Amino acid sequence: MDIMRFISQFLYRIRYWLLWGTLFVTGLVIYFTQFLPYSYTVKSSLYAGITSSTSLDGSAINFAVVTSTFDNLINIAKSRGTLEKVSIRLLANSLTYGEEWKDNQYIQAKHYRQLLQMTPKEVLTLVDRKDVEKTLANLITYRQEKSNNFIYAMFNRPVAFYSAAALESINIKRAGNSDILEIMYTSADPGITQKTVSILIDELIKTYEILRFKSTNDVIAYFKEQVRLAKIALNKEEDDLMNYNVQERVINYPEETKALAFTRYEVEDRLEEAERVYQGAVALRDMLDEKMDIRAQIIRSNTNLLQELNKVSTLNQSIMEQEIFTSDKRQQADGKLQKEREALKKAEDNISHISDNLNEFNFTKEGVGIESMVSEWLAACVNEAKAKAELQVLLKRQEDIFSQYSHMSPIGTQVNRKQRAIDIAEDNYRTQLKGLADANLRLKNIEMSTSNLQTVAPPDYPLTDNGRKRLLYILVAFVGTIVFIITYFLLIELLDRTLRDPYRSKRLTGLPVVAAFNGISNLKYRGFLKACNRIAAAYSCRQLNKYMNSGQPTVVSLLSINPREGKSFLAKYFIEHWQSEGLQVRLVRHDLDFEAESKSYVQAEQLSDFWQLNEAEQIPDIILVEYPAIKDASLPLPVLQKADANLLIANACRLWRNSDDATLDPIKEALKSTPFLLYLNNADRDVVESFTGELPPKMPIHSFFNRLAQLGLTSQKAAVK
Repeated sequence: MDIMRFISQFLYRIRYWLLWGTLFVTGLVIYFTQFLPYSYTVKSSLYAGITSSTSLDGSAINFAVVTSTFDNLINIAKSRGTLEKVSIRLLANSLTYGEEWKDNQYIQAKHYRQLLQMTPKEVLTLVDRKDVEKTLANLITYRQEKSNNFIYAMFNRPVAFYSAAALESINIKRAGNSDILEIMYTSADPGITQKTVSILIDELIKTYEILRFKSTNDVIAYFKEQVRLAKIALNKEEDDLMNYNVQERVINYPEETKALAFTRYEVEDRLEEAERVYQGAVALRDMLDEKMDIRAQIIRSNTNLLQELNKVSTLNQSIMEQEIFTSDKRQQADGKLQKEREALKKAEDNISHISDNLNEFNFTKEGVGIESMVSEWLAACVNEAKAKAELQVLLKRQEDIFSQYSHMSPIGTQVNRKQRAIDIAEDNYRTQLKGLADANLRLKNIEMSTSNLQTVAPPDYPLTDNGRKRLLYILVAFVGTIVFIITYFLLIELLDRTLRDPYRSKRLTGLPVVAAFNGISNLKYRGFLKACNRIAAAYSCRQLNKYMNSGQPTVVSLLSINPREGKSFLAKYFIEHWQSEGLQVRLVRHDLDFEAESKSYVQAEQLSDFWQLNEAEQIPDIILVEYPAIKDASLPLPVLQKADANLLIANACRLWRNSDDATLDPIKEALKSTPFLLYLNNADRDVVESFTGELPPKMPIHSFFNRLAQLGLTSQKAAVK
């Protein structure tokens, strides 16, 4: 309960600080918060598709990778590189679409005017009011031309909307354990706020795709190039083989060599048979030549016969060539071959007719009939011509086959070599093609495990502001001021060593406080000062009445540690009150009634040792002894021990030093059995009222707060009848 009383009196004492300090600070906040800018918040959501994705190879989700991916997304969005791109695109939008006297969905007019004021003319010339992309390209070129220019300064200085400091306030976080990224941004312009979030999302998606898929896309591009080169090399080798086959007139080398070998053996067999027939025909013709002798020469010299024989030989050679290189079916369908066969038969018939016309000789020299001899001889000549023609054809065919062997032998080596080159090129092509397929599969796997960012909730244009939180600032200022004042004065209350009030005085001095006196420092109630002092003096005197003795004077000692603490001032009011009650009071003062430096004073055992009442004076009821300041003179402790009450007068506004404790401790030790009380002088009105009750003037408001300070929460002023 003492704590509650302390708190209530403490608050009552600082009531004016609480009232006027709180009103002053709150008034300042009310005034300055009217200039607070409006704020607009834009929210958007991105779907990342990481935790709920699947992979083509069926591998499980690595949650450490998921967390790292989300951290990467947030760090990419808040990196200076991304924010710088957002800044320059935002600046391009504002310069392109801004209007000086009309708000639009891109920027408010007042912010556009501010932007124009800070933008140099050389930058304004780069703005294309019809095409924002051209403006952006011009600004990027301008930014790259100089390392330190207007655009660089806009991003690196604390400029609203476009600086890194402003864009870093964008809040990006993952919504719990979901695949959603939440983006929130607040600024003073609704259009700029919306565009900032929109541009940031676009830049985040572009940057993430570049960083996330760049390595895989590079691998795909590499394998595509390798596949293209491998295809070119394979086509080159195949074309080289094709051109070589065309050049060497080779269609199918293995089959052709096999057919050539078969033809060779077949021709050699026919050549052997033709030689045998030819040799037989030559032997038969020689034998008949011998038998026919001169007649045979006559026959051979016949021109028609020779022509027909040559014709037979020529036709037979032609027919043989065609029969060798032509199949049976084609022979039957070949008209030229049939005509030559008919011509051969006709030539043979002509030779028979010629032989019939040769009748000069009927018999040979041996007597053999010439007619039959001539027929046999002509037949032998015809067979010889046929055999010779066939033999020549077969020999020529054999030479052609040998020539083809010489031609085909090196072709096989070259074809095998080129075929190996084609196989190597084809293997390389297949390897590169497989690498390309694996890279594409990896790309699809990445796309499925970390899907492309998709906007779930696009940033909308804010139609209303967030409220400037002015009321919140005012309430915070109001409460904060009260807390600050209470804390400040509470610290002073706990740490300050000024006497000021009874509680602190008793704690510091160790003496009970009997009463307090108002003093003369309160200008507000200066018209009621004497009345208040009389009330305080009356209270004090009533407190001292219990120490009075009947039949002998009551001795009250007035002490002070320092001079000028109000002993004489208080004594005057005490004497006035007691005299008003009919009591005789005698004031004994140092330097007037006794000498503080005299031996009798220092060694006094009782009051009469250094002061005697005049014989003419009436014996008083109360003797007030005003001693010199304790710091300046000695005190006769035996005299104080014999006094009825000892009052230590102390200025309530003074500091209680450690030296005061050292000075007072011996006196307190000596006066253990004698009343030794502390009396506060020059105290606050509230302190005095804690002893005397309410002092004049008695105002309702003051009375109300005074009752609250005394915890009179349900008290009433009405008197009981």
